[in-house]
Amino acid sequence: MTNNDSQFASRAQHIAAILKNWITVGLISIFILLYVAALFGWVKPLGDFNLISRLEPIIFIIIGYYFGRLLAIQIEKTLKAEITRQTQKADAAQHIKEQAQQQNGIFEEKLRNVEAALRADTMDIMSSIMPENGGHSRILAKNASNRGAIGTALKILDS
Repeated sequence: MTNNDSQFASRAQHIAAILKNWITVGLISIFILLYVAALFGWVKPLGDFNLISRLEPIIFIIIGYYFGRLLAIQIEKTLKAEITRQTQKADAAQHIKEQAQQQNGIFEEKLRNVEAALRADTMDIMSSIMPENGGHSRILAKNASNRGAIGTALKILDS
């Protein structure tokens, strides 16, 4: 419901801005037509050339300000849209970086687990090789446990 309300509000603002711009263009057009009519003498109350020459710069300033302001507003909207786009792009890059760091942490943890499993298995092998611990018969018994440790290490890496 909120999404529809915000869309309706943005449409209403957009329509209001368009209407405002057209009304302003219409008023400026009326000023220009009155100026041209006064220059050619079609409008008698403004037929005094001194009055027209005094109003001319004021009319041009108003028209110039309006069209300059329209351009400034358009540039401002474009720059705001670009800032928004760049912000979204930076947020996406930050999100990807955080995901990569999390994945890196997960892989480092898996590597530590594999290393610990293999280190424990290596210690078992080394202790079974020593002659005081039973010699070669013990090595054969430890091979089965070695396969289990290596299998565990591979499972950790696969997950």
